[in-house]
Amino acid sequence: MKTAIEDILHNKLSRDVRVSGVEKLHGDASYRTYSRVGLSDGSTLIAMQMPAGASSASEEITNFEGVHAELPFVNVARFLSSRGLPVPRIEYYDDERHLMLIEDLGDGLMARIVERPDDETRRFWYRKAIDLLVEMQEKTSGASPDECVALQRSFDQTLFDWEFDHFLEYGIEARTGTSPSSEDRASFFELTRRLGRQICRLPRSFTHRDFQSRNLVVRDGSLVIIDFQDALMGPQVYDLVALLRDSYVRLSDSLLGNLLVYYAEKVSRPADEIRREFDIVTVQRKLKDAGRFVFIDRVKGNPNFLKYIPTSLGYARAALERMPDEARLYRLLKKFVPEWGRT
Repeated sequence: MKTAIEDILHNKLSRDVRVSGVEKLHGDASYRTYSRVGLSDGSTLIAMQMPAGASSASEEITNFEGVHAELPFVNVARFLSSRGLPVPRIEYYDDERHLMLIEDLGDGLMARIVERPDDETRRFWYRKAIDLLVEMQEKTSGASPDECVALQRSFDQTLFDWEFDHFLEYGIEARTGTSPSSEDRASFFELTRRLGRQICRLPRSFTHRDFQSRNLVVRDGSLVIIDFQDALMGPQVYDLVALLRDSYVRLSDSLLGNLLVYYAEKVSRPADEIRREFDIVTVQRKLKDAGRFVFIDRVKGNPNFLKYIPTSLGYARAALERMPDEARLYRLLKKFVPEWGRT
């Protein structure tokens, strides 16, 4: 990698510097690998090495049927930057090597700040994150689809169905070693498809898809958005769910309620309406997450996310308990989610 980076620096960026060191960074569940590159002039860059093939473009399923004219990360970064939104600067992308050099934002993830169980600290930073989320939704509204690949793909019924079925396959069958009866399986399909149809009718906006504390970097007191390559059009509250029902940070009920009201005021919508939509999307998103964490373990060989499954499932349960119309789905899932009991 060092030779490739120096070639880019010298021949593409005309920088008379050498690579003084390469430190591999933790890359979570992605197939991409990240490294901090030290340069002889004292500056640093982040190198993102991507695999060849489809996973180089995206690791999430989408309904995009066209051919990517450029890497989605590059495309979405340019779009967000053109709208005045804070994203890292891309120094250079070498398509042949699948290697990207990016501005180094440092290690100040929001997640590291809000790990502390101090509601005042959390309230401050989560409100800043909500401010940024609303700004992103407002500044991307009304854009033409040809401006960004994210505007050409969306959450739809097929995608929601796939994610529910992903939970069935990994979050139930693979995790528990049980196979639902044909009757329970039919009920699962019926009830989750109905929930998916409800979500498809919700107000929509530009959606980061994983707008959570590990994908927000603190720089000079402000937040910068990262890991946005899977963005698409989706429910307005989807990113709010990703942020406030983060599997890695559990917020108190009082703080959660406060932040939901804060978001509702920012977007000039009734708080009870936002809460209802928030709960509906929470069920879908957190079941998907639970299944995905098992998939990451079984298929990618990374067990680090298994410990977050109970939290994800707890969020889904809490939302279902506030949704009397989904009592049948709740009773069905209780049969197969050990944490929920079987009564």
